[in-house]
Amino acid sequence: MTLSRPFLLRASRAALLLGAGLALAACHAERIVQDSYPQRVAQRHPIVLSEGPERLDLPVGAGGKGLTDRQRDDIRAFAADWRKSGRGPVGMMVPSGGAGDFAAPAVRTTLAAAGVPSTTIVSQRYPAGADSVAVIKLGFVKLKAGVPHPCGLWPDDIGYGGGDWYGESENREYWNFGCATQQNLAAQVADPEDLARPRRETPNYAARRTTVVDKYRQGEDSTTSYRQQDAKVSSVGGGN
Repeated sequence: MTLSRPFLLRASRAALLLGAGLALAACHAERIVQDSYPQRVAQRHPIVLSEGPERLDLPVGAGGKGLTDRQRDDIRAFAADWRKSGRGPVGMMVPSGGAGDFAAPAVRTTLAAAGVPSTTIVSQRYPAGADSVAVIKLGFVKLKAGVPHPCGLWPDDIGYGGGDWYGESENREYWNFGCATQQNLAAQVADPEDLARPRRETPNYAARRTTVVDKYRQGEDSTTSYRQQDAKVSSVGGGN
């Protein structure tokens, strides 16, 4: 069997077109699979847990007993935060001489009254300048949640003619999108460990469960009926 030249040319063109199409498809598939750009907010701006310092600086010497009422309130709030989420001892840096020596016992007494054992307080002195205000520094380590990088980063120009070609062609999210939301969520959560794992569920209300089961056995409606008093529109403004 002899094939004509036009048939061979058409077959060659078809093979070339098919090969080119497969190559383009492979390149497109490879770009989709190996695209390193994080597509989701949680991938670009993950909330991570880390240990960070919690500090309280007290310029002492102004009060009659070394501390003002405001400073005592701050120390109580500081101690409550330590009891809730503190990890390790409470450090206390005391300036040498002057008001620091006078106020240090008052700080210890206030911490102890707020629930911080004296054995947990680790005290250390530091030299203070003659002209500087005496500052007692308190601190402890606590678990914190946050985004591991600052928000407001714009690695690509999202304006007209910018460098984010895939963003313009595929309508993908720009890099900074969702960063502030993640940071605010991390700052507002009461316990950072809630972001790592859910809390244990509380037991069911046994009395309500017994009532529902009894009604179900008797064929009665087990839903809760709510009573609402008759609402009246205010007569202010000419209403009836």
